[in-house]
This record gives sequence, structure tokens and C-alpha cells, in this order.
Amino acid sequence: MTRIGPLPDELTETWRYALLGGLASIPFTAFGYWQTGSELSLAPVFFGGTLAGFLAERKTGTNSGVGVRAGLVGGLPAVWLLVDILAVSSGLVGPSWFVASGLVLLVGVVAVVGVLAFGLSALVGAVGARVGGWIAGFGGRGHPPAATG
Repeated sequence: MTRIGPLPDELTETWRYALLGGLASIPFTAFGYWQTGSELSLAPVFFGGTLAGFLAERKTGTNSGVGVRAGLVGGLPAVWLLVDILAVSSGLVGPSWFVASGLVLLVGVVAVVGVLAFGLSALVGAVGARVGGWIAGFGGRGHPPAATG
């Protein structure tokens, strides 16, 4: 069977750990948003990034890039936030020029909020991966042996 497109046949280890950490955080992020109805907590994304960074550092020796990817995957519940913002547009009433300008403004707000939500999610995931890599370093790997008397 021939492969079409730029995707490799197999996921890289970076993507494997990023998906593991990101997918592990999605249920907790979604549950938190569902409970509050308006607040998107990124604490689960931080812990998913920590898990991904820890595993990547242990297996590959580096956690480069895994945190941003885990953060983007873990931040997918932000799409519900964007849908909720778009749902507000059904309440626009008034003259047609008002409704049209309101929709244009709404699309701009959704774009800005989307970039900020996913950007912040990627940043939180990257910080989590750094912490996970730091924790993985305490397992004795990469440290010189202690000098004996």
C-alpha cells in the first residue's frame, strides 16, 4: 500500500509522549469547563505536560517540543469555549448593519480568544514538560556517581 501525504508511517516518540500527556489531560480540562460553564482551567494541561516531559526525558534524554504539543492537544476543550462565544451571536437583534458589524466583531473576538487560549495552553504544557524533565533528572540518570571515601 502506498502512502500519500507528508505524515510518517509511525509517530515519532515526541508525538507519542505528547499525545499521551495531552489526551490524559483532556477529560479533566473538559470536566472543569463543564462544571464552571465559563472558566477553562489549564492545571490539567500542566500535569499532562509534566507527564509527557517526564516520559520523554526518561526515554529519549530530551523533552524538547513535547510540552508545546501536549499543551495544544490538552487545550482542545478550548474549542467549546469558542463555540460558546459563537453561540452568543444568535442573540444579536437590530438593524441589519448592526447585526453584520456585530458578527464581524464576533469573528474577530473568536479568532483572538482562540489564539490566546491555544497559545497559553501550549505555554503551560511547555512549562509542565520542563518540570517533568527536571523531575526525571532526579532518578540518577545524568548525574555523576557519588565519590566514596
